[in-house]
Amino acid sequence: MKIIFKRALRTLGITLGGLIAWSGLLQAQGDVQMCVSKALLTYLECAGEGTGTAALAQKQAGVKAVDLIGQWVSAGAPETDMFEYTSSDNDQHTATFKDDILPLFTKDGVWFEGSRSCASCHFANSENAYHEMDLTTYAGIMKGGDVLTKPPGVPLFGQDKIGATNYDWGHSKLKARLRNNRMPPNWPEDLTETNRDGPCVIVDSEGVTVQGSDGEKKHKYGCELNTVGLIGAWVDAGAPELKSFAYGGSQLTFNDVLPVFTKPNMWFMGSAPCSSCHFANSEVSYHEMDLSNYAGIMKGGDVLSKPPGVPLFGQSKIGASDYDWGHSKMRARLRNNRMPNGATFDITEENRDGPLVFRGRRLK
Repeated sequence: MKIIFKRALRTLGITLGGLIAWSGLLQAQGDVQMCVSKALLTYLECAGEGTGTAALAQKQAGVKAVDLIGQWVSAGAPETDMFEYTSSDNDQHTATFKDDILPLFTKDGVWFEGSRSCASCHFANSENAYHEMDLTTYAGIMKGGDVLTKPPGVPLFGQDKIGATNYDWGHSKLKARLRNNRMPPNWPEDLTETNRDGPCVIVDSEGVTVQGSDGEKKHKYGCELNTVGLIGAWVDAGAPELKSFAYGGSQLTFNDVLPVFTKPNMWFMGSAPCSSCHFANSEVSYHEMDLSNYAGIMKGGDVLSKPPGVPLFGQSKIGASDYDWGHSKMRARLRNNRMPNGATFDITEENRDGPLVFRGRRLK
């Protein structure tokens, strides 16, 4: 409150001392500050998305939507109690679930202009709501997803089970779905999630063929054998460079996997090779990552900014062989649809944490 109070006065060109002297209440400075603080906060709330002081105060209190949810979760995901969050300019502010968190799920246009609310697809614990999930209330959110098919449900905030409070936002399903841009760039959004494991592949004695990669036939999705499954089988076999591994009833090698990263049209019609953006361990290559060869893939990402690098396949560190495909960064980036659906792809990743928000509204 003090921060907003002082900034609002400074913006208006008024000092606290001047305001107190003007009020003629020199003997009650504490009361004046408290009353004026409340008045200013009421004014800012009422002004909404207006211009001038109110708009300035809102922008200063703004925080990336994903970060705000994370700070709420880290505070214990309270339903009624206030929690503190750090805004984009590193100031401390207070918020509540009702005013600041719930609108991110229930209001249209929060995540980007024209976006539908999360609750428009996830509105009840029923079969006709996607993932049998209810994002309209605190109780619904805490029940998680897949409450009918995987009772009592799948936690959204990294807990080990529904009802537990050992929240882990960094490894939560909700953060992964909100924050991960679907790779490769411009992947067609599919609300049914049929294409989440990539296009179908044909495996035979000649090796692997991705259906549609010839640039003529349409890609097919929803098959038991697919590109993400192919990469996963290779990783689960120890990610060998020369030795063979089993997939689709055949013995394959890394040479059957590499084209998935280096050739065009592998993921959908017109898709660029992964290696067109991730081509070297240099600053000009996105995430300083090289997906053009075995050695580069094994070096992982962010090799310059986070040496020796960030593992792609769930290993504990670069060079380790404790692969965990199910929790790997590569699988998450390939398989997760960016939510809410239709979010604009941004290769700079500036929009991965969502827009700046304040009191449940997107700040323009």
